[in-house]
Parts: sequence; C-alpha cells; structure tokens
Amino acid sequence: MKRIFSAIIVMLIFSVFLAGCGCGGSEVWLVSIAVSPADPAIVPGTTQPFTATGTYSDNTTRDITTAATWSSSDQNVATVSNASGSEGWAAGVRTGAATITATADGVSGSTSLTVLPVLVSISVTPADRSLDIGATQQYTATGTYSDNSTKDLSGVVTWSSSAEAIATISNAAGSTGLLAAVSAGQATVTATAGTVSGSTGLTVNPPVAPPVLPVLVSISVTPADRSLDIGATQQYTATGTYSDNSTKDLSGVVTWSSSAEAIATISNAAGSRGFATAVSAGQVSVFATLGSISGSAALTVNPVIPPVPPVTLVSIKVTPENLWTGFGKTIPYAATGTFSDGSTKDITTDAVWSSSKPEIATISNDAGAKGLATTDHKIGVTVITATSGAVSGSTTLFDP
Repeated sequence: MKRIFSAIIVMLIFSVFLAGCGCGGSEVWLVSIAVSPADPAIVPGTTQPFTATGTYSDNTTRDITTAATWSSSDQNVATVSNASGSEGWAAGVRTGAATITATADGVSGSTSLTVLPVLVSISVTPADRSLDIGATQQYTATGTYSDNSTKDLSGVVTWSSSAEAIATISNAAGSTGLLAAVSAGQATVTATAGTVSGSTGLTVNPPVAPPVLPVLVSISVTPADRSLDIGATQQYTATGTYSDNSTKDLSGVVTWSSSAEAIATISNAAGSRGFATAVSAGQVSVFATLGSISGSAALTVNPVIPPVPPVTLVSIKVTPENLWTGFGKTIPYAATGTFSDGSTKDITTDAVWSSSKPEIATISNDAGAKGLATTDHKIGVTVITATSGAVSGSTTLFDP
C-alpha cells in the first residue's frame, strides 16, 4: 500500500513538471489586446462597459475581459472596475478624457473614454409642427450641457408621443425620431435621456375636402347666324361657360356636327376642328357638344344667283325726225338710246353727231352745243346721225 501511494506521488510530480516546462506540446502566448468600444463618450454618473479581446501567437482570439487587469489614466475623470462580475465597467466622474487600459501577461491594450459635461436640457425641433394625415416628420433632439456645449442626441434619446392614436414616433435603428401623422388632433413629441427630457407640440390637421371643380353649364358657338355662299368656309369657335362663371375655349375638345351635311359639313379632324364648308343652298344648325352639354349656331347657305347679263345699247332714235326747215335755221337734235333691258336714256351729249352733207347743214359736237344743227345757203337733203359705239341712229333734214 505504501508502495502504491509513493508511485502516485511520483506521477503527480512528473505531470506538474511536464506542464511547467511545456514539454510534450507547442507553446501559445498572448500577442495583443484590443479594447472596445473604441473612443466612446459618456456623461458623469453614467457607466460604459468595455471588452478586452486577446490575440494569441497562433492568430486565435479570446475574450479576456474578466482575466485582464483594468486601469484608468485619470480616476478623477473616470474609474474602471476589476471587481468580479463588473470587470471592465467604467464610470464617468467629471468632464474630461481618460485612457482605459486592459493588461494581461505583460500585454496591454487601451482606448480613450471621454466624459462629457452633464446634460442640462434637450430641445426638440422642429417646434410646433403642423402636419396633414399620412405625412411624416423627422425630429431632432439637441442636448445642452453644463458647459453650454450642445450635441445631437437624436439617435440616443428615447422618443415618445403623448397620443399614439394621433401620431407615432420611431425608436427603431435607421428611423429614430421619424414621426408619422395618423389622425387629426394634437400631441406632444418628447425626447428623453436619463432624467432630462424636451418636448414640442404637434398638430395633425383634419382632412380637407377636395375642392369642388367648376361644372360646364353651357356652350356658345360663334359666329352666330352666319350666311355663306356655296363653296365658302367658316371657322367656328366653341366657348364653354362654367358654374363659377369662368369661360374656356373648347373648340379643340368638343364634337362638331351639322344638322344637314348635304347643306354644310364641319370638321372634327386635328388641325381643322370646327371648320365648316357650305355645300348646297339651305339652312342648318352647327352643333358643338361636350358630354351632355351642347350649343349651336344657325348657318344659311345662299342659293346660286345667275349672273345678270350686261345692259347694252340696242338702238338710237334721233329727233326731230324728217324735219323741213329754211336757210340759216338752227335745230337742236336729241338722241334717245334704247337698251337691251328695254330701258331708254337721253344720250344726246354722249353720242357723236355727224351730217352727211355739211354744205346743207352742219351739226355740233362741242360741249354745251352737242346735237345743234345749222342750215347753210345750199338747198337739199342731208342725213343727221348720232353714233354711240357701234350703234347709230339717223334722220333726214330737208332744206328746200
């Protein structure tokens, strides 16, 4: 029995020797320590947990937070715990910066911890916002500290709405501080950090009824009561009058029509809408229609009037006829024209006068004396003629 006990003792001593000298396996040692998070900031009276991650010679890593020894470069600014269960927890003491270090097996790693001034107040912007239902608003929380410095705390505060049935506000990552208007009413939007909070008012507007659009009441077609000859054209215009008394040119959107296309047609083609063409004699109505509303204008197409033939001179009568007279007498002759329409006209001053035998009697063409004949000393018969264009008339004058 004593021999067995001695053998056990020898084996234990040999095992300890092997473990101490590293015999029987390769040695792995700690190379570096990384402290995280890197360069955080807290305020006095709050804490920040740190983690120490060791990297070993075989490139493996291990959480050595509880195995490391923690220290602060300035315990007046921040302290760090080595107590069991709270290893690596730093506490802010006053404003400033301290280096937090984790040490194990002669290897150290560190990061900076900033202790910010004490938060005094929080302002929430925008202030007193008014939104429509369904709209969103991004809010910002700005902290003011004991040293009068400010900081955007939008991502670290807790957001709340006093009436979530009216408006909700998000605390989810990526949408922190984003408010959504739900229903009409008023709510208070609050941002809280610890015991400090700030708020602002929000009004969600009731839904606004859509504006009542003016309704088309009537359509007037111009020009009204037009008269055209066959083959003539006319551009028509349709003007709409609405329930608010406004007017609008609807020529390009109405449907145009004619009550009798055999008399007049009207176009609905692009570029010529409302363009009417007179086809044959008669009366039609030109219509412009949009929906159930229409307007019209009267159009008369005139019948074809045959051309009036020109009135021409047919004959000329010269008076007095077949006159007998003596020597040295003056006789005023008159020329009366008969025209193709049966009318007559005195053309004495228009005609050209002549005597067939001037030695018996002469006749004047002078202004003021036209048609005035004078007998000479010779006796005989002469023919007195009045000519206008190609038409002549004559009579005889006897001088016995």
